Formats: sequence, C-alpha cells, structure tokens
Amino acid sequence: MGRALFFASAIASILLLLSCQKSQTPQPPAAAIADSKSCFSLVPDLTLWDIAGTSLTQKGSVQIGEKLVLLGQTRHATLNGKERDLLKVRQDSGSEGWLSADSVVSNAILAVTTSDTVIYSVPRNTAATPINIPRMTVLAIHSDSGGMPFIRVSYYDPMGKDGLKEVYLRNEGVSARPDDVQAALLLQLAAASKSPKQQEAFLTSGITDYPGSLFLPQLQAALDTLRAPPAPPAQPAAASAMPPLGGQAASANGTQTQAPSGAAPAQAPAPQGQANGPASSSTPQ
Repeated sequence: MGRALFFASAIASILLLLSCQKSQTPQPPAAAIADSKSCFSLVPDLTLWDIAGTSLTQKGSVQIGEKLVLLGQTRHATLNGKERDLLKVRQDSGSEGWLSADSVVSNAILAVTTSDTVIYSVPRNTAATPINIPRMTVLAIHSDSGGMPFIRVSYYDPMGKDGLKEVYLRNEGVSARPDDVQAALLLQLAAASKSPKQQEAFLTSGITDYPGSLFLPQLQAALDTLRAPPAPPAQPAAASAMPPLGGQAASANGTQTQAPSGAAPAQAPAPQGQANGPASSSTPQ
C-alpha cells in the first residue's frame, strides 16, 4: 500500500513538473501569426489610403511585418494606373485606412529565410527553378502548408511590379522564431531609414531585445559601421619637382621648353652651402 502511494505521488509530481515546463515554454508573440481577421504587411513602407467618394489621399504608412486588423470592408480603385482591390484595416495605434489587397497576407505565419533558398514552381523535388529567395527575406508561410515537406509562402520582390509573389520552398532554410523574424525586420527598417539616430535605435533594439537571433552578427556589424568615426579627408597629391615626362621643363614665364634629345634633366639649384643633388619632392601644407 505504501509503495503504491509512493509511485502515485511520484507520477503526480512528474506530471505537475511537465505541466509547469509547458506553461513556461516561450510562445510566439501575437504579431507572428495572422488569422482570418488579421493580416501582415510584407511590403516596406506600404501606403495607407483614405477614401472620400472616389478620390484617394495618402493617410499614413504601414511597416513591413506590421500586424493589422481586417475590418471586413473591400473597395475597388485605381492605384498607379492599375485596378486593385483595397482592404480596410486598423493599426495598433487605432488609425484606420485602406491597403492594396495584393500587398498583405492573412492566415499565415511570419518567417524569414536563413539562407539563400531555392524556389519550386510546384511542391515537387523535380520542380526546382534557378531562382533563389535571398537570405534574410521576410515572408509569410501560409497556414495550410505548415509541417509539410514543401511550404507555400508569399514574399515581396522589390524588383517585381505586381505586389507579392506566391511560391513553394522546401521546409528548410526558413525560421519562424520570433528572435530571427524581429531581428530581420529591424535590420530592414534600419536600412530603409535615412536618420542615423533612428538606424541606431533599430539596431540596438535588435541586439538587446533579440539576443538569440541568428542575425546577431549582422546587427552588430551594422551598428559598428554606423558608429565608426568618419574617414579623414583625402590629402592632396604631392607636387613633384621633376620635369614632366617627355623632357619638358617649365620656364619662369610658365611656357614649356623641350630639353635636347639625350640630355639629362636639369637639376634645381641647391641652397647655399649644399651640393647639387637629385631633385626632391615637396608637399604643400
């Protein structure tokens, strides 16, 4: 009886310990997953529009990786000479506006490539293309492909003209870890900013707040480069006292005279008390 009670108590303790460990496991922040009522922007500095009648005016902007609430309203409008569908969204700040539907993704997980990753035209090993997605590209993994050998992803190609691209990747070389995703986002924001103070703030945040990121060396290198003292101005080239090539020598009035063929170049007169020697170079101060 005592032995049975001991084993029961031990099993209960183990289950309690496992329960505590599970509850302490870090969970991805809410901004890492979008559902049917939310979406991500995958385009850097995406324009947020205000609609009044049939006219559109720029209201603000949305940053890459920013999570937005979908308000369920859609409109059709002409943007940059193209007919596009617009979605009404709300930012965390409470600001509401309209975004191009082909620039955001819902029902997805935010991720980043950890190496140059081959694109597949269909989810099959024989369908590899010669195109790569570069390392540190922020993308969205569609939830219907999670855990599969191939994953369906959307990403923004800055060289393209039609919003996001949807392709297939092998389920490798991609990380959805919050530290990796957020560090990559901060690196992109720093690269896009024109303010050194803002760049330093982004990079410092990435190093301090996401120390487990694979991209920590890139963050630190970028910060070191930003903080490096400016290079000293280039010094003017030293003026040579030797006559120009071809045997030409400048006369006192600035005209050029041709030295006789085969003659040695003339030497500058030596200061008093010194023997004549080879012509020397002087550097202007």
